[in-house]
Amino acid sequence: MQGKIQQVYRVSKELGQKGHFEGSLQLTQLPRLSSLVVSEDAEISLRFEFATNLFDHPSIRGHVETLLELECQRCLTPMAYPINIDFDLLIDASDEDLEAFGLDTVYSDDGYIDLYGIIEDELILALPQISMHDEMTCNVYWQPETEPQEPVKKDNPFLVLKSLKDKT
Repeated sequence: MQGKIQQVYRVSKELGQKGHFEGSLQLTQLPRLSSLVVSEDAEISLRFEFATNLFDHPSIRGHVETLLELECQRCLTPMAYPINIDFDLLIDASDEDLEAFGLDTVYSDDGYIDLYGIIEDELILALPQISMHDEMTCNVYWQPETEPQEPVKKDNPFLVLKSLKDKT
C-alpha cells in the first residue's frame, strides 16, 4: 500500500492483514534526528511490512533511504551523507528469543508501535560518530599539487671554504 505513512500501527491488525506499506516522511517529523543535521529539508523514503518469522514471532522488516546534510567536523561546512539501510526487528520478543535469533526488538505499547520512533532510531544509529568529508575534498589547502615541483637548488655556503682549502 502506498501513500501516507501513519505514526502508530496496531500490531495484531497489521499482522493479520500482512500489512505492507510504502511512502515517505519529512525530516521535520523526526525531531531527535532533525536536531542532528544541518538542513531539515530531507525526504525519507521507506517501505516496511509486518510479518512473522519462521518461528512465528511477529516482526517488522523494512528499508529506509534518505540523503541527510551533516556538518563536517573537520572544515565545519555542510556535507551530503546518503543512508540506505535495511532493518528487521522482532516485536515484543523475550530475552531468550533475542539471543536465539540475534535480532533486535521493539516493544509495543498495549499492542501499538510507534513507527516514527523506529525509523528515527534506525537513522540515528546509521549516522557516523564523526562526520567528515573525504580528506582530499575537505579543505582546499590539503589538495595535492597538480605537478610535482622540483626542489630549488640553493648554493652551498661552504663552497667558499672549499675553494680556500684548495688554495693552500
